[in-house]
Amino acid sequence: MSTTDISTLSYNLSRVDRSIADNLMDIDKSFGNDAQNVLDFIIFMSKKLNNNLFGYTRFTIKEYSEFTGITAQNLCSMHPDVAKGIAGNTVYSDHSFESILEFTLLKMLKNNILFSKVIQYKDDGNIIQLENFPILKDIIVQGGNVMGTKKIYEVRLSDVMMNGFVQRYYTLDTTRLPVIGKGKGGHSRKKIYIWLNKVFHIYSSRGNNEQIPFYSIDFLADIAGVRFKKELENKKQVEKEPKHKKEAVSNILKAIHKQINSEQNKLHFSFDYKFVNGDTSNPYQEDYFVQFDFKSNLHPDIVKQLQVSHNLKFSLLKDLRTFFDISYPIERLSKIEALESEADNFQRWLNNNDADLQKKVEILKNAHFKANNWDKKKELKDKEAISMIYSGFLSIEPVSIPQDPNSIPTSANSIPTDPNSISTAKEKA
Repeated sequence: MSTTDISTLSYNLSRVDRSIADNLMDIDKSFGNDAQNVLDFIIFMSKKLNNNLFGYTRFTIKEYSEFTGITAQNLCSMHPDVAKGIAGNTVYSDHSFESILEFTLLKMLKNNILFSKVIQYKDDGNIIQLENFPILKDIIVQGGNVMGTKKIYEVRLSDVMMNGFVQRYYTLDTTRLPVIGKGKGGHSRKKIYIWLNKVFHIYSSRGNNEQIPFYSIDFLADIAGVRFKKELENKKQVEKEPKHKKEAVSNILKAIHKQINSEQNKLHFSFDYKFVNGDTSNPYQEDYFVQFDFKSNLHPDIVKQLQVSHNLKFSLLKDLRTFFDISYPIERLSKIEALESEADNFQRWLNNNDADLQKKVEILKNAHFKANNWDKKKELKDKEAISMIYSGFLSIEPVSIPQDPNSIPTSANSIPTDPNSISTAKEKA
């Protein structure tokens, strides 16, 4: 039997907050035409958090452009609402936020994602209810030129977003996001792709023991934002539904399927799908449901590393927060001039590599040792911990070892799920 070099698998695994992935339609309702940029930003920041917890808040337009697939020129162009004079006040901290990227940042600072239903989850034994999702606390813009390409953006994320990153998330492969989102209909494809990652995460985390339910065309069309098609009839525009929706959903799935199932550089999962009858006893019912069949491409070593990454980040962020709260009580913070106007003192401290560096090294080493089940071979040296703080850590990459395709697990049941979450994860068609 032929062997497959796992280096051909192109994992770029990150996370997406469950409250986001479970409520993609609410982003559209809350942010309208800016919804794509809002979703891109949330995924982008989660990726930065995942790659380097100590440097995630600073980014350039080039970084953001490469991740999203949106050109820097488009990101720097004037936002349509600003151009039309309907944007309202665009000035914040003496900076005018008028470009597409900057105005979207400002909107995320001022507005939350409003959920259509209350979300519940557990946090240290306490039940937390989310009715909305705040994204940003603060934005700082440094440097820049006329086009804005030299600017450095520093943001402060909301506590909800920070907590969601370590406690409630689905695994998301971001490798093909720029390609999937490129061109007309890109936002719809991105939303369905994120939803597919979610379904795969749930399915594989349960050990593939349950049949994946059928999903209705209406359900998928709603996520994608496909609406009724307006056609002329008797010189009047009327809305026509069924076949247009099926055609639109089919085109979206076909485009994503082509990207994911490429024989070279497969992602962490692949899938097949087919349109089926919802009621098999009705031979005249058209195929308005979709049935999915997923396959995990995760090598056991990658699955293990995902669990290590989960344990590390969960412990690390918690231990860093505890140290900060003990070391910097409110009374002491009030005496530090540099923090007088700071929207989140902890995030500023976290991203200052010179602040308590040795203590951060100690906390990182302990969290890393614990996450690796106290394996002496995995114990970090001081210089390794410092390097991880300065340059990033634990990106999930393929291990370059040949393997038999049969050794690829049919289940990725070690993908970490949030043990505290009590929100329902199963959609209804």
